Amino acid sequence: MADGDRWVFNRLAGDYRARPAYPAALVDRLAALAGEAGAVVDLGAGTGLLALPLAGRGIAVRAVEPASAMLAVLREGVRGLPVDPVHAAAEQTGLPAGAATLVLVADALHWVEPEAAGHEAARLLAPGGAVAVVEVRIRGSAFADGLSELLARENPRAHPRPRGRLDQFLAATGVRRRAAETYLDEQVLAPERLDAVLRSLSLVGPALGPERLAGLLAEARRLAGAAGGATWTRELRLTWGRREAP
Repeated sequence: MADGDRWVFNRLAGDYRARPAYPAALVDRLAALAGEAGAVVDLGAGTGLLALPLAGRGIAVRAVEPASAMLAVLREGVRGLPVDPVHAAAEQTGLPAGAATLVLVADALHWVEPEAAGHEAARLLAPGGAVAVVEVRIRGSAFADGLSELLARENPRAHPRPRGRLDQFLAATGVRRRAAETYLDEQVLAPERLDAVLRSLSLVGPALGPERLAGLLAEARRLAGAAGGATWTRELRLTWGRREAP
């Protein structure tokens, strides 16, 4: 399994602890898609921001993550929950075929090869099961909008993610019925937590040198002060489809 320095997320795992949780309404919706006796495969599970709350609702989750440091943080939160950490890539999990009532990709589609991951999701999915993709966008508050401009200025690579990956992934899964839903979440981050969340962004923490990173964090705090707080506003778009039972 590729790991080590190739996986930038091994360097980000500690700061991931500061990332805001997903809203309960979204977790509830995913649990409903999985079903009461569901089994979820979470591709690109990271530190378990969705795997752990889903397991807290009694759903068995296989949390697939290629970065071992991320899985180490996830394991700290398991505490008897029905979560099985799996050190593997989304494109080739090694898990049994047809065992998942829900295959989930949350804020990770831009890091996988969409067709290969989609074919793997299709292999994992049970008849009648569902595939769900969660995409995250930071916007909708004075602070969030100003922060987006700051990130684009400091790192020109912080451009919008390429389109088409969602359609490629879903087409490869073979699901027929599709639907999209949007959830909004807003939290105010304390200064130290804001620093950690920004460092956890792949286009910030690992991409900027120490001096530029320090300058960006200071400017982000100034933006928060001018906006009346670091209001971290997220638009969470859930797109899902269900495989028709034979």
